[in-house]
Order: sequence, then C-alpha cells, then structure tokens
Amino acid sequence: MRLSKWWKCSCDEMGDSQCTSVNHRGWIVPLDQARPGCRLKVQKVAGSRHLCGRMAAMGIYPGVELELLCAGCDSPCLVRLKGGTLSLGKGVSEMILVTASSSPDV
Repeated sequence: MRLSKWWKCSCDEMGDSQCTSVNHRGWIVPLDQARPGCRLKVQKVAGSRHLCGRMAAMGIYPGVELELLCAGCDSPCLVRLKGGTLSLGKGVSEMILVTASSSPDV
C-alpha cells in the first residue's frame, strides 16, 4: 500500500522541497516507500531482536539520519550513512520506519 504520491518509487518529478513538506506532516513510512534522494531520520526498527541488533551493528537505529539513494519496485534499498553505502533487501527495508529529516547534512 502506498501512502502518498510523494513516497512512490516512480515519482521523479518532485523536488527536495517535497521531502521537507512530508516532515512537517509527521508521516512515518517504511524505508522502501520513501522517495529516493531524500534525507531521512530513522524513527523505529520494527522486527525481531536479532534484526534490531543487526541493524544497530550497521549503524541504523532510531535517531540516525541517512540519505536514501535508491528504493522501491521490489529492488534493494541503497542508503548513504555516515560516509558509507549500504544495500538493504526489501524485507529489511520494510521494517525500518522513517520520516523526512530537517537536517541539511547526513
């Protein structure tokens, strides 16, 4: 289920201002439904204790900011996080809940 036109993977016509406007609405969406190119803030890692620990070991935990490079359409999500790039499978990226970040830097 897609929540909004701003979060569809095929939505290339929106600019960075759309990422910011989503933040003001307080929407929380799974990482795989977020718009590529947006700076995001992790709100929650849903899932088992094992998954949460694995994500934390990779640097993904609540409060962390990242940039979504590529996502959606049943492909892996690529995220830039603290100078590195991670590839997350669809199942994992569905468990990471994010909002748009108000910070200009990741």
